[in-house]
Amino acid sequence: MFEYLVNLPAKILFGYGKLSSLGEEAQRLGKKVFLVYDPFLFGTPVISAVKDALKERRMAAVDFDDISPNPRHSVIDKAVRRCVEEGCDLVVALGGGSAIDSAKAVAVVAANGGSTWDYTERENAFVARPSKGKLPLIAVPTTAGTGTEATPYAVINNTELHFKATIINEVCFPTISIVDPSLMATMPPRLTALTGIDAFAHAFESYINRNATPFSEMVSLEAIRLFAESIETCVKTPNDKVARGKMALASTLGGIAIAHSSTTLPHAIGQSLSGLTDAPHGGSIAACIQEIVRWTLPCGKEKFVKVTEMLEPSVAGRSIDEKAALLPEILDGIFTRILFGKRETMSGYGLTEDKIDLLADTVLTCYMMDCKGHPKMQDRADIVGIIRACM
Repeated sequence: MFEYLVNLPAKILFGYGKLSSLGEEAQRLGKKVFLVYDPFLFGTPVISAVKDALKERRMAAVDFDDISPNPRHSVIDKAVRRCVEEGCDLVVALGGGSAIDSAKAVAVVAANGGSTWDYTERENAFVARPSKGKLPLIAVPTTAGTGTEATPYAVINNTELHFKATIINEVCFPTISIVDPSLMATMPPRLTALTGIDAFAHAFESYINRNATPFSEMVSLEAIRLFAESIETCVKTPNDKVARGKMALASTLGGIAIAHSSTTLPHAIGQSLSGLTDAPHGGSIAACIQEIVRWTLPCGKEKFVKVTEMLEPSVAGRSIDEKAALLPEILDGIFTRILFGKRETMSGYGLTEDKIDLLADTVLTCYMMDCKGHPKMQDRADIVGIIRACM
């Protein structure tokens, strides 16, 4: 009855204390490590533990921590040159989505040559395809949001063009991912909230995607359930191990979901906003997803109802139309609570009236795959209207 592909090439080690397995796993994959990590991790016990584990196995490491949110293609190109010059044969990444996406790009471009931006997907543009695989890659997330430890995507920012685009290729899957929730306990509340919103968006957008399969829907719904159970506790009680574990799993499952049916219009618009104004990714999603749900209705309302019921069980007994229409309000409530009363807007992230058309053009240039997967088809005027509603 159904035909679909389930593809999980990354080996994922999940659980408290799993970071201790990094040295053993690294030794199987290479001899000299190109170690990519977020700069705030410099000098921390986490980095010390990783370096000690590598030294115990007589493995050399070359550090690279020039990582910023919305990773720059020019900086990644610099990292590639250093990785190649140092003769590294394994990439290890620790940090949030920016560090791991940067490391993915380094692993791909170091093996195939050229410039990072050439590998990103854009409409009516030359796109280089990696023909030589990648350097082995171990990904260790320290945030619960991007799910990049389980995806074939690496999101790259071009600050010269003010575009943000994505390398989409199976070689971007990490060779091994180590998901240790204990590494996420020190995330500040706002970062916990924004990355959690991103994890929810991955699951939600995969679930409503036109290309969703029974497998991706199953994974998406479990990620949404875990988000609903744990995000507020993670924000308010950061050291709650159960909640942190659930959010870490929600993030990884969200990554698995979008690896199979991708994201939709919220990511198309949110990613484009980040490329234009350097807005944090989770914030850019929080600024638009509710308005997109409002605009989408009544298309997709059956799935919206399912999500509404998971996020707010008290809606039981209401009609299908009422439940679907309540979803934006419920999302507003959750996001406002976990962001301590702050409501994210596009103008708050630096978008001005004169840049709305440019933002719409970016959506249609860099994220057509997401636009086409959305349950309600849109044209440029629709996208402009949604952006205006999010200001």
